[in-house]
Amino acid sequence: MTSASDRPDDGLGERLRELDARGTPESGPVFEQMFSEMKARCDSSDRTLAGFLRSRSTAVRRMIVLSIFAILGVVGWFAFPVVAPEGRSVQWTVSLVAFCLLLVLAMFMVTRPVHLPALPRWQSLCLVCVALGATIVAAFWPAPAALASTHDHGGGFMVGACMGVGLLLGVPVYALLRLVDRGNALGNLVAAAAAGVAGNFVLKAHCSIPGTSHELFGHASVAVVFVLGLGLVHRWIPSK
Repeated sequence: MTSASDRPDDGLGERLRELDARGTPESGPVFEQMFSEMKARCDSSDRTLAGFLRSRSTAVRRMIVLSIFAILGVVGWFAFPVVAPEGRSVQWTVSLVAFCLLLVLAMFMVTRPVHLPALPRWQSLCLVCVALGATIVAAFWPAPAALASTHDHGGGFMVGACMGVGLLLGVPVYALLRLVDRGNALGNLVAAAAAGVAGNFVLKAHCSIPGTSHELFGHASVAVVFVLGLGLVHRWIPSK
């Protein structure tokens, strides 16, 4: 019979503990250096605007986004002329409310806490599709007859003007949502859809030019350009 003391691994645990004990003082400086480097990186990141915003709690990030949205909305509503009363139909109101809800939903998806399970990609894709669909549906709703009979727009020139304004107005929304995003899957597409919806909200509220073709090519195209354009940019030039 072979006794327990004759086994090859007899005393192995004690020898490993001795090696660990001897190696601990040597690894101490290494861990201190790693910690110092990590702390320096975190401090450097916190000094940037993106680092500051992403280091805030979920509630604070959401309050920041909602506050900026509200300020921009109030300033834009009163600083520029809104569609005349004869152009404010039920469909017009429903479109504005839908755009607002989509903006808030996109904000909640982008600022989702990191300790929660990541949202499935199909949910982000659904939001993007619904946002695009909402802008297209809003273009097909007929304008009131009183509005259509009092305006004569300049065709392609006004289409380009509305599209340019919508793109410019959507850029701050996209940038803000990207700054507070901590790395959600497809967060860039959700932010792009939100930017397109924000541009359509402003155009719908202030543009008094009737016509499905004008709204399709001048308004809804803003959301399409944001989603497809920025989607391709992030596809071929991924962010580091």
